[in-house]
Amino acid sequence: MKRFINMFFAIMLSFSVLSVNALTFEEAYMQTKPMAVVIYADWASGYETVLQAFESANEQFESKYNFVKLNIADKDTAFFNKKYHIYPNLPYVLLFKDRGRISRYLTKDCILDNSCFSDRLNMFAN
Repeated sequence: MKRFINMFFAIMLSFSVLSVNALTFEEAYMQTKPMAVVIYADWASGYETVLQAFESANEQFESKYNFVKLNIADKDTAFFNKKYHIYPNLPYVLLFKDRGRISRYLTKDCILDNSCFSDRLNMFAN
C-alpha cells in the first residue's frame, strides 16, 4: 500500500490539478495542512453529487484541509488510469497528511453522508 501511495504522489505531482480553492496538487502537497483529494471522472455514476458534497466540506473544513479535485478522465491522466485500474471505485476521496505518509480512503457512500464525511475529516485532521 505504501508503494502505491508513493507512486500515486509521483504521478500526481506531474499533473496540473485544480482544487476547490485554486491550489494545485503540488502546492497542497507542500503545505502542512492535511489534503483531501476527490478522484472522479465525468462519466462515473453520481460524480456530480460527490463533487457537491466535496465542495460543501471545503466550506466547512477549509481551515483544516487543502481540497483538490482530480478528474482522471482527462487525457493527461491516462497513465494513471492504466497503471492503477481504479474505474470501478469512482468517485472517492483520499485523505493525506505528513506528505503522504498517512492516508485514508473514503468511499462514495461516506462522502455523500454528511455525518460520515465530517466525522472522518475531523478524526483524520487530529
